[in-house]
Order: sequence, then structure tokens, then C-alpha cells
Amino acid sequence: ITAMQLASGSEPRMEVRVLETKYPQGAERMLIYACTGAEINSSQLPADAGCIVDNIDTVTAIYQAVRFGEPLMSRIVTVTGDAVAEPCNFKVRIGTNYHELIEEAGGFKTPPVKIVSGGPMMGFGIFDLDVPTTKTSSALLCMTKDDVSAMEPSACINCGKCVEACPGRVVPRLLADCAEHYDEEGFLKNNGMECCECGCCSYICPAKRPLTQSIKSMRKMVLASRKKK
Repeated sequence: ITAMQLASGSEPRMEVRVLETKYPQGAERMLIYACTGAEINSSQLPADAGCIVDNIDTVTAIYQAVRFGEPLMSRIVTVTGDAVAEPCNFKVRIGTNYHELIEEAGGFKTPPVKIVSGGPMMGFGIFDLDVPTTKTSSALLCMTKDDVSAMEPSACINCGKCVEACPGRVVPRLLADCAEHYDEEGFLKNNGMECCECGCCSYICPAKRPLTQSIKSMRKMVLASRKKK
């Protein structure tokens, strides 16, 4: 923060805003609301609130393209987890195999039980390391325990914790029920497209229901049907 404030201090058109460390504050809509107080929904763009939101990877890629004429060829990828011998960050070429990243991190000190591509909240499990790094790759999380699979989902107890935790102000329980019954009309009626797939509802659910996963699958189905039309 200090470095950014010093770098932009002489530019009157720039301001460094320091926000609370609170997940999922880094999401586009949450950032806009935190910085400007403006609210947008899934059918709108940041431009509708007079904003442009770019993360640091995008800003760096734009700089490389404009300043040096270089296309996006590399990513910063974090390799971590209690199964990894030497957790660290790598700047890797797009297309680099995940196996190579694990080898550079010293390999596995303990055989992993769960491997997640991405972060612990929004990442997805993978079954094979013969996967290339893509332009959206961010992390490789290798764990010696699979807490999710060890917990058997039970019936919803209507506690409302998922509603309290949801930054999108929807009712995850209802959306997950619609998704499980392939009820696209009900899903849209209950504002299913406003979900940002942050994973807060699945994390907080005492019944251990895979709420985010169900909603995410239904969102993909809705988007696919819209493309067909």
C-alpha cells in the first residue's frame, strides 16, 4: 500500500483506496460497491456504474502489450498446500504442465489426497496433473486431507446461515434446490444469476450441502441455453 501511495502521490487524478481484508471483497461487484457505493447486477457491466475493474495481472498484461508489443505468454502461479515440499510462487509460460510446477516446488513430501486448481474457495478439484497452465491459472493447492469428501451432506435444516453469508443477497438453499431439480424457471425467478460463486454458502452450511457447486452447474446450463437462442 505504501509503495502504491508513493508511486501515485504526484498524480492528482489517482487515489489509493485501502479496503478491509474481507472475502470476497476482491470480486468485481463487491469492489465497485466498496469504492463507490454503486450497485450493479449480473445483467450490467462495471461501465454502467462508471467504473472499469482490472486486476493486477490484467494491468501488467496491458502494459506489456502496449509498451513492448508482447502478448500474454506467462502467469504467476502459486504452488502450495501441506503436501508440497517447498511451496512457492512461479512465473511460468502458458502451457507449462502442472507436473513441472510440482517438480520445481520440490515434489510431494506426502502423497496428496486432494488437488485443487485455483484457491480453496473457488478452485475446482482435478484428478490428474497432466494439465497445462492456462491464462486463467492462479494456483495449485495440494492437500493431504479431503475434508469435503469426508463430510456426508445431510438435509437442509433451514438455519439461514447461507443467506447471511451470501454477498450476492440471494437464497442459496432455494437456488440449489432448483438446480437439483433442473428448474431453470425457478432458478431465474430466485435471481440465480446474481450468484458470484464465491463458495461462502458451502463453507458455512452446517448440513455440508454442496450449494455452490449445484448453483454453478445450473448457471452454466442457463448461459449455454442463452447462447443457443
